[in-house]
Amino acid sequence: MIRRVIAMVLITCLTFGSSKVAIAIKTKGDVSVTLKGLSTPQVLKPGTPLNNQDRIKTGKNGFIALMYLDDKTVVKMLDNSEMTIMGDRSGKKINKSLDIKYGRVAANVMPQKGKEFRVSTPTSVASVKGTELAIESDPSTGDSFTLIEGLIEVTNSITGESTEVQEGETAMSTPDGSLNVAMTTSDDLEGFEEASVEPQTQELRFEVEDENGGTKQILIKFK
Repeated sequence: MIRRVIAMVLITCLTFGSSKVAIAIKTKGDVSVTLKGLSTPQVLKPGTPLNNQDRIKTGKNGFIALMYLDDKTVVKMLDNSEMTIMGDRSGKKINKSLDIKYGRVAANVMPQKGKEFRVSTPTSVASVKGTELAIESDPSTGDSFTLIEGLIEVTNSITGESTEVQEGETAMSTPDGSLNVAMTTSDDLEGFEEASVEPQTQELRFEVEDENGGTKQILIKFK
């Protein structure tokens, strides 16, 4: 089972720049990011701020955990995966979206309180309010959405059919338009073991530019 990541952000009189929506809190192996508007990827390291529409990719044995800056929502992407992280700021809140091209992603989404968290793939769209889930996406075979906790709505993009998925259930959405929900089995979480590992508490310090062009330091404690 995917365990909750415990994160605490200590911020003093801080207003984040409008384009920065998240931060990489852990990376391992082959992890790269392609910044919005650029075509050349660069190595993604812990402490790197992430902007709206940055594209993240992992290779063999790659892993990344990132945290959204407004509410400590944590997203983990496993090896051989690719996604684009998006965030639309509304005051201090961020409407969040993940565009998963392929691969495996686990998320611990905090209650959104009027905000939006959406996940899109080549086959499906999911609306999340606050939950813990695992997603596996393959453009040729479709998607699985496994709910550890909470509630989501999954829509098959080909037919427009939608269904709710509850705790302990897995939705299967395929390119031929089918959308089915069944009780979760151990097979549905196979390959997500790394996202379940709870490491020692760590600290990460980094600087973020504020709205006046100055810098503020942030301390993040996480597991």
